[in-house]
Amino acid sequence: MRKLAVGLVVAAVICAVASPAYALDCEGFDLDDGCFFTITGGDTTDPDDGYAVTNAHSVPMWDFVRDREAQAIGFPISQRWTEGPFTLQAFQKVILQWDPIKQRMNYYNTLDALANRFPWVELPFVPPHQVLEEDQGATFGTIIRNHLALLDQNEAIKERFLSEPDWLNLYGLPIRYEEREVDGNPAGVQLLRSQRTVFVVWNVPAAGITVGRVNLQNVPDKLKQLSNVVIPDTAKGLVSAPDPGLHPAIRALPWVADGILPHEQETLLLLRKLGSSSDELLTRLLVTRQPDWLQRLPGAQGQGALRMISAFAEIPWTRKHIGPAQPLLLSVLLNATEDQWPASFRKLMHKPWIRDGVTWGELRFAEIALRQTLVLAEANNPQYNGKLAELDNILSIMLDMPYLDSFEGYETTITENLFFGYSRTNPRTGASEWLHGPDLVMRMLRGFAATGGITDRQALFPRPRDFHGEPEEFGAAVSHRASESSVIEKDIFLPLSGRVRIVLINRQDIVASPTAISHTIGTIESVLNELVAFTQVPFPGHYVSFNDYIVPGSAPEIREARRQLVRRFIAYHNGYEVPYWATEGMAAVVELGMGYRPAHWNPGLSEFQDPGDNVQCPVNTVSNQFALGDASCHEYLGVSFFLDLYRSLDTASFRNGLARMIANTNGWIPLYSLCWAQNRILDIPCVYTERPSFETALTDAFTTGVTPEAAAIARAVIQRWYHGR
Repeated sequence: MRKLAVGLVVAAVICAVASPAYALDCEGFDLDDGCFFTITGGDTTDPDDGYAVTNAHSVPMWDFVRDREAQAIGFPISQRWTEGPFTLQAFQKVILQWDPIKQRMNYYNTLDALANRFPWVELPFVPPHQVLEEDQGATFGTIIRNHLALLDQNEAIKERFLSEPDWLNLYGLPIRYEEREVDGNPAGVQLLRSQRTVFVVWNVPAAGITVGRVNLQNVPDKLKQLSNVVIPDTAKGLVSAPDPGLHPAIRALPWVADGILPHEQETLLLLRKLGSSSDELLTRLLVTRQPDWLQRLPGAQGQGALRMISAFAEIPWTRKHIGPAQPLLLSVLLNATEDQWPASFRKLMHKPWIRDGVTWGELRFAEIALRQTLVLAEANNPQYNGKLAELDNILSIMLDMPYLDSFEGYETTITENLFFGYSRTNPRTGASEWLHGPDLVMRMLRGFAATGGITDRQALFPRPRDFHGEPEEFGAAVSHRASESSVIEKDIFLPLSGRVRIVLINRQDIVASPTAISHTIGTIESVLNELVAFTQVPFPGHYVSFNDYIVPGSAPEIREARRQLVRRFIAYHNGYEVPYWATEGMAAVVELGMGYRPAHWNPGLSEFQDPGDNVQCPVNTVSNQFALGDASCHEYLGVSFFLDLYRSLDTASFRNGLARMIANTNGWIPLYSLCWAQNRILDIPCVYTERPSFETALTDAFTTGVTPEAAAIARAVIQRWYHGR
């Protein structure tokens, strides 16, 4: 027996005095899925620091301890930590271990782990580990009896030990009994070491001691005083309770709910900055999307992304409702972390016409620009691969040109032509060749340099039809075409649209009288009014036309001109990836509904074919017509399909579906950039790879917001034309 003197040190190392049994109540702040205990952080100057016990990450730590006796568990003295697949957390008297495979909470073999991993460590008032010789080769039942026999050396400890019905899980097997002399009493302190805790009986008086009472030592508390012994140092630091004024979505993050560590403060500040600037963005990020990288504390890349999102939050339109086009642009931009952002992106985001809200036209422009600087620079394309810096420089130069000081919408075409190059005939071989790449774009831009950059007027002429020169001559050719043409503009106001600018380009090589020009503008205005009234879809903010496209003349010519306007309107809204047959079919029924076609118009295949053509088309479905590769069949079947839908439904149901179809197909514009990164930050689906089929889009449009009878009819017509039934 060892001789120890009772002094003040005894009170520091023994367990707390046993108290009447009571459940482990929340001593601190209630959390949504647990409790933030401040009682074990009371020795610091911050009254709100401590440790959280929660059910975060599907580890039901709080559910396990909340109904158990406080004197058996104690209060938390660490954060969580992990060892392999297991999640652990230390309390004053036990360490809990969550087994995700068996979905079970275990009492950790704390003292066994100490003996096996740290055999040189001796804890005060803890008997050393021992292995019983009689356990060798014995069954588990025999081993249990061998170890329970150790309890016979102390009836008080034995009674307390076995009074716990769950003693095997809570305490483990008895390991060693020992008595030590204190102040001349040979049995001054009596100790029983088990696998997980130590029972102690003091038989000499001392401060804080009840003589003869059986207590449990706070073994984890003792381990916590040592560096990285069983309890990692990283799990010991006290954390600050979340500020009650935090946005609820931020408070719900597991690493915030568990308390804020010093190294988490930077990320928390970024989130708070985002929330103070744009509740809309914060909600999309934390509530709608809930990205995995934010459920854990973000690393450097995640913090870079948060810095960029916070920068977007300074854009005025992110502080209020975000319109339908804007999330798509955000999704493109947010795919890149801060260190991947070219300088041209920042310049783009500071353009007034981006900062005041993003329209579909502006989104198209941004997509073209971003596709070059992100996708093509990363793609396995010898023309662009590894040339991000060059493309970034080109985009920066373009953004500084006068035509992009404001945005009317027609600027997109010339930008696209510049980036994607053009075909020409090789003067030596006579073969057609496609020219593209950063070098070509820069050579084309030099063509505009002499005149101070592309102007608004030059942007109206994306590419002269008769241009066949070298890239350096491209700018001069566009400038020449712009200088030899007059531009007539008129602002009109349309229902649902507001101000719309009609731009009529009058080429000087085509003579048009003032009366003809006036008649042409009047025709455009009339048709646009009828279109908006019929489709109930807003018209874009501009309409550009060359006077050789629409020249007033005879009644049939005017009627054909009106039909062309309708087709251009439908094609603009549909974008590039809506099937050609659908664009033609939708345009045809709009023409019919607006009176540009006879009421009983039933076109035959010959109406869509050139004279002498003898192509046979399947008439049962639109799904197999692409195999023919014949444009006249595409148009004929699309018109026939939509006419059937138009005449099968009542007027209100058809127009409701058509309006939904036209309004929604803007989401079909080919934003390939949206899909280049795997980790999307906002809850925006990848338009290119995750969009619904066109059949699904049709069905949704014509069966939503109508009567059940109309929905059934629409579904039957679509099924018949798609699948022949």
